[in-house]
Amino acid sequence: MKLTANQIRYLLVIKQLNEEKHIVKSVDIANIFGYSRASVHKMLVCLRRLGCVEKGRHCSVNLTLNGAKMAKCCQKDYDQLTEVLKPLVKIDESYSLAICNLIEKM
Repeated sequence: MKLTANQIRYLLVIKQLNEEKHIVKSVDIANIFGYSRASVHKMLVCLRRLGCVEKGRHCSVNLTLNGAKMAKCCQKDYDQLTEVLKPLVKIDESYSLAICNLIEKM
């Protein structure tokens, strides 16, 4: 399955939040990206249709088994690209979407 750069970003953030907090809520994602909760909701509906996430208890967001595998694969690619780019540019959050665009093209 082919994901867009934004979908990849969402999976990576959900994976990260899950590892840190164990319970991921859409408001957490909205705060990280600076997006509205409605915008985050739309993307989560899209990811749910793709079989990457599911609603959990108390309005939480969980990665499905397939979503977790995809997030792990994307994280590996993200980390590798970051290592390659580190000597060339200062990597910060503003490069996140650009790196996800490269992963999308791979």
